[in-house]
Amino acid sequence: MFERCHTAHEVAHVYRSLGFEVSCVFDRASLIAGLRVGAVCMPPDIGAAVRNLMNCVRPVHAPVFSSTYRSSKREWIFLVGPPWSPAVETHERQLAQAGVRLLVSGQRLWLPMSDNPIGWFWLEEPRGETLPSRTNVLEAARHVLRRRARVR
Repeated sequence: MFERCHTAHEVAHVYRSLGFEVSCVFDRASLIAGLRVGAVCMPPDIGAAVRNLMNCVRPVHAPVFSSTYRSSKREWIFLVGPPWSPAVETHERQLAQAGVRLLVSGQRLWLPMSDNPIGWFWLEEPRGETLPSRTNVLEAARHVLRRRARVR
């Protein structure tokens, strides 16, 4: 994806060609979460289960990135589009207790700058397609958590 990029501005150009409104700050490409594009963050084990569920049930391409940093705070970050409905119940407390959170509108989201799996990197690269709705990703996370609760 970034094989020909040598600067943050070239990386930003790649993201713009995929339809993202990115800016360069401190030599890093980033976007601001809002109504059109947001992010759902979750622990890696839940993220892997959500990605598998979304690929199996109704194949939906969801761009996902993470980091190689070994940390208890490491997250998988799903880029998402708008919700289906503003009235959708997300059971935020249940999700938050499991470490799933939605980026608040206005928060900056730092994007991967390299194809190398060093630092932040893409697990599923964006393709310039419509992003999955926040509703779909949050509902998949709730489904994974319900399934895990039944197993215990």
